[in-house]
Amino acid sequence: MTQDKRILRTQKLLGDALIAEAQEKGYRNITIQDVTKRADIGYRTYFRHYNGLDELLVSIAQDKLDDLFKILNLSQMGELAANPEQYFLQIGHTLFQHVEDNQVNIRFLLLDEGMGFVFDPVMKRATQRLEDFLSKLPQENIPASLAASHIISSAFSLISWWLENDLTPSSQEMGEIFFELVTKPIWQVMTPGRKKPENNK
Repeated sequence: MTQDKRILRTQKLLGDALIAEAQEKGYRNITIQDVTKRADIGYRTYFRHYNGLDELLVSIAQDKLDDLFKILNLSQMGELAANPEQYFLQIGHTLFQHVEDNQVNIRFLLLDEGMGFVFDPVMKRATQRLEDFLSKLPQENIPASLAASHIISSAFSLISWWLENDLTPSSQEMGEIFFELVTKPIWQVMTPGRKKPENNK
């Protein structure tokens, strides 16, 4: 257990150092030596955890994604059954408040050029996490995998747009926009008993 804590502490120090260095100099301008020096971690120790900077950055992004899913707490199915609109509206508010509170790191990960190697695996991980949740809900009209892909891609698109527009409108308003544009329509389509439109022949 002590060893596990030591590993986690080392990884956190390296992650924090990488983000700080990248924000100051630009990600493509930093080296592993820059990161280890800032973290006060031995150069050789770095390679016990990661093969390079890209691997560390992907790990950071995925850890932050996991933290976000914990905050969203999608497992509260009772609240969804009782009042689905309020449930999804609260998720939107929580999501954009989290983005606002962590905007420096999120802006770096989403908006910096050349971050596709981070964005793609994070998108895939987020979509899978959401699909696991949606698979427990009715799927009469569209599969959970399609709904999850649509929601996640829309969420990233709205977050990027919001950051590019200097967090205007407010996080509360963005939560409502996310609800109206994305989660509410998806839920309505997935709701049991909703009729599919007939094909015109």
